Amino acid sequence: MHVKFLLRLLLIALAVVAAGGGPLSPASQDEKAAETGQETPTPRVIVHLDRNTAVMGYVELEEEEVLVVRTLDGQVRSFAKSRVVQIVRLVEPRPGQTGVVVLRNGQSHEGVILEDGFDHVLVEIEGVQARFRRQVVDHVVLNPMFEEQYAAYKETLKPDMALRHLALCQWLVDERRYELAEKELAELLANHELPEAQRLMRLVRAQLALRQKPKRSSSEEEEGDGSQQPPGREERDLPQQLLTDEDVNIIRVFEIDFAHPPKVLVDRETIRRLLERYGENKLLPASQTERDRIYAADPLAIVRLMFQLRARDLYPEIRVLSEPHALNLFRQRVHDTFLINNCTTSRCHGGLEGGRLFLHRRDYKDAPVRYTNLLILERLKLDPQWPLINYDEPADSLLIQYGLPREKTRKPHPPAQGWKPAFRRPDDRMVRYTIQWIQAMFQPRPEYPVDYQPPRLEQAEAADPQEADEDRAPR
Repeated sequence: MHVKFLLRLLLIALAVVAAGGGPLSPASQDEKAAETGQETPTPRVIVHLDRNTAVMGYVELEEEEVLVVRTLDGQVRSFAKSRVVQIVRLVEPRPGQTGVVVLRNGQSHEGVILEDGFDHVLVEIEGVQARFRRQVVDHVVLNPMFEEQYAAYKETLKPDMALRHLALCQWLVDERRYELAEKELAELLANHELPEAQRLMRLVRAQLALRQKPKRSSSEEEEGDGSQQPPGREERDLPQQLLTDEDVNIIRVFEIDFAHPPKVLVDRETIRRLLERYGENKLLPASQTERDRIYAADPLAIVRLMFQLRARDLYPEIRVLSEPHALNLFRQRVHDTFLINNCTTSRCHGGLEGGRLFLHRRDYKDAPVRYTNLLILERLKLDPQWPLINYDEPADSLLIQYGLPREKTRKPHPPAQGWKPAFRRPDDRMVRYTIQWIQAMFQPRPEYPVDYQPPRLEQAEAADPQEADEDRAPR
């Protein structure tokens, strides 16, 4: 029996090598994942054979009793699960995802998981990055993302569960999701008169009002706030307007990719309005029995039907609970990496010295901030011949050209004190990631029904009135 089992392991290993056409290095796997745009790379594991011996690599095949791993040097090894001490599965955190790093000495540390690698684990704890050597880490556990928690909670919520609904609203407030909290509170108060819900609604609306706070008066400016910046050029003078959660949701709706579908919800009331308003369309079934079945259909199928019907009036009622593929690429590979770290500093386009292109940097991990920056990149016209995002020729996007060294670009970044290139060369990995994101966005480009214009910094207009006039040209 033992010989047969070992023979089966050998045959599986040979089959894996034959199917793959030879060993595939980890670097090649990373390149392949980048080219295909897959967000979930090949699973990685650390197989502990005993207390002192571990094998690291990529899972090629896994069955109930057998695990086949391609090691870091390209070899294929097979293991009987019953004969190994431990199999540690490395996690793939999404941007901003929190989790717990469990150490071998029993201690644990919670924070934002940045990397779970073969050599080390990188975690951000209260704004400070901590690096743990792999030898001291047992495993990492990821916490569910906000969208997943929200969707799970909503699925269990019934109309008569007033206190549970209130708990959901309080959680949304704690997470600073004020637009969503306001929407849930309005729904709760429509059916239940709860003093605590009314108090929470006042708090939420006060927080929303702060997002649109007006400029401070001149007398307030004279008092100052102890900063070391010159008068009149302080952070409070930066643009404050951000997109709402409803704006974020409608952008997600327009970017839904059915090849990489996000999680969505469509309420029964929305389905009823869809059948009522578009009932004469041939895409909808004629019989009442078949129409009733739509209420039980998969939410993505309903969304696809709404798109086919061009039911744009109902698009805002689609709730997109996780980030669509292209927007996730923007967050992970563009916005939260080189854009924030290179372009959106206080002395560059995140401050008053950045010229006509201003990008928000405070709370940059919040969806309203990120999507506001996306709209700025889409709608701001710096040069009629060079859009910031060129969907026809992504490599010619000003976002890329301005990030290259001056001797390696067709459109050099204007002279600016302290400017440094974000990329090393035109074939830089981050350049390829940026092009991949642009190509993943929905085509032909939709016009998001979001009322927002990129901010205009007064000093930028005064410094170059000719350019300001060009920016007012019809778009």
